[in-house]
Amino acid sequence: MSQSLPLPSGRPICASAILLMLVTLLATGCASTTRTTHTTMPSIQESSSEKDPSNKVANLSHDQLILKADSYRQNDNQQLAVLHYRKALDKKPQSTVAAIGLSKMLIRQGNLEEAAQLLTNILKNDEHNVPALLLMGSIARDRGDLTRSLEWLTKAYLESPADPVVLTELAITNDHIGQERLTYAEPLYKKVISLKPHSSAAHNNLGFNYLLQGRHAEAVKTFNRALGLAPGNKRTKNNLAAAYLLNNQTDEALKLFQNTVGLAAAYNNLGYILMTRGDWQQAEKAFKKALQLNPSFYVRAQENLEHLHSTTR
Repeated sequence: MSQSLPLPSGRPICASAILLMLVTLLATGCASTTRTTHTTMPSIQESSSEKDPSNKVANLSHDQLILKADSYRQNDNQQLAVLHYRKALDKKPQSTVAAIGLSKMLIRQGNLEEAAQLLTNILKNDEHNVPALLLMGSIARDRGDLTRSLEWLTKAYLESPADPVVLTELAITNDHIGQERLTYAEPLYKKVISLKPHSSAAHNNLGFNYLLQGRHAEAVKTFNRALGLAPGNKRTKNNLAAAYLLNNQTDEALKLFQNTVGLAAAYNNLGYILMTRGDWQQAEKAFKKALQLNPSFYVRAQENLEHLHSTTR
């Protein structure tokens, strides 16, 4: 979740769209696939090869290339991960492992077209490949084609109905579709929790679904469970703060926003949510308070205030 909540412009505001902008699931849109980045010190050999990696890569086997590519991907070294996956594909053009790995990196870089082509080739040879179906569903969602995303992810679900990642991705797409699909997502999130009861991300996702359904009290309880499992998670704290506010627990919301994003941003977030609820007068007060606390830096509060004035004229 970004440090503050920017105001969208030029679009009508609806409840589910507002909440999708207010609080997010996880960086990739899939809570159960969140990755922890570990930083490792490269060896002398690795350091020298990174200066001219192609010299070293040529002598590696396909399996060695995959191992290195996976390691670079886990450490968020996108350039070297892509290089090693491509070289692995050069050695074995039909390597599904290399194509899936490269597709993940391309999606991360925003190259959806090439990723989709790689995945399409995989599915031509194996229409039941769950990782490829999952990624195609994710790409379709990123492109805004929620109907196609639902089709891909339903196929993945039919292949692997007890996979937490499949369940979560399918539920997220249902959430994105809007009000008519929220009740389809809820049991999927609950099934993930039954499979991973100690997953903070799983509880966070269910809480988010409750928030979208307008079940604010249940959202508060569920986000609190998520926070109990991962007390330092700022995303969950922000989600809980939004739930508190929508449940008319303003003081609790402000305390959490202040703890996660700072006092000026807290008042901006408070004003933003009040504005989406139509409480224009209190929203204006909150935006002005944000500007008072940080007049030289807090540009977003000024933008939100200007939009508020233009909306209420």
